[in-house]
Amino acid sequence: MGFVAWIVIGVLVAAGVVVWRMGRYPGGWRYAFGALYAADRRDLDAARSALRGLRDQAAREREAATGDVALAEQAYQSRVALARAHLAALRDPGTGLLRSSVGGLWLYEHVLEVHAEGRVNRYPLNEVSIRGEYSGKAGHVYLALPTGRQQMVSVELDEATSEADVRAFVVEAFNAAADAKVSRAERLAKVPQAEAELRKVIADTTGPEQARRRLADVTSRQKSDARIPQARRELDEARDHWEHLTGRRPE
Repeated sequence: MGFVAWIVIGVLVAAGVVVWRMGRYPGGWRYAFGALYAADRRDLDAARSALRGLRDQAAREREAATGDVALAEQAYQSRVALARAHLAALRDPGTGLLRSSVGGLWLYEHVLEVHAEGRVNRYPLNEVSIRGEYSGKAGHVYLALPTGRQQMVSVELDEATSEADVRAFVVEAFNAAADAKVSRAERLAKVPQAEAELRKVIADTTGPEQARRRLADVTSRQKSDARIPQARRELDEARDHWEHLTGRRPE
C-alpha cells in the first residue's frame, strides 16, 4: 500500500472520529473538543457509563438466572428420559447385537431372525425352540415358533457352510433361547422397581423449581432496585445541563 493511500486512510479515520465525537457531544466544535467544556463532557460520560453499567449488570444477572432454569429443565428431562429408557429396555430389550448366522437364520441377543420364502420374520428368542437334522447335502433346522407352529429352514452344505457350522449354530441358538427365558424373567422382575423409579424421577422437580424461584427473585429484586431509575434521572440531568449549554440534547 502506497504512502498516498495511507494518508487517505488516516484522513478517513480522523473524519470518522470527528463525526462520532460531534454526535456524542452535539452543539458544535468547541463543545465537542474545547477544553472549557471538558468537565461537562466527563459528567455526561460518567452518567452514561453509570446507567449502562447497571443495565449490563442486570442483564447479565437475568441471563445467568434464565440459563440456570434452562439447564435445570434439561437435566430434569434427561433424568426422566433415562428412567423411561431403562423401563422400556426391561419391557422390550429390542433386537440386540448380532451373535451368529447361518443360511437364512440370524441370531441376535434377543431375537431370532428368519429369512425364508422371500420374507423376514423376527421372533423373541425366549419364545422359540430350535433343533437340527442333517443329510449329506443340507442341514435342516426346525423352529418351534411363538404361534405354536413349526418351521423348517434348510441350509445348503458346501465349502462355505459345513455341517459343523450348522450344528454349532443350532447349539448356540438353543442355549441362547434358554438364557433368554431366564433373562426375561429377571428383567420383568425389575419392572415394578423401574416403574416406581420413573414416577419418583417425574415427581422430583426440585431442580427446575429452585431455578425458577431464583429467576423470579432476581426479576423481583431488579424491579424494586432504585439504582437504575436513579442513574436514569442523573443522566437526564446531565443531558438537561448539556442542552442548556449548547441548545442541543445529547443521546
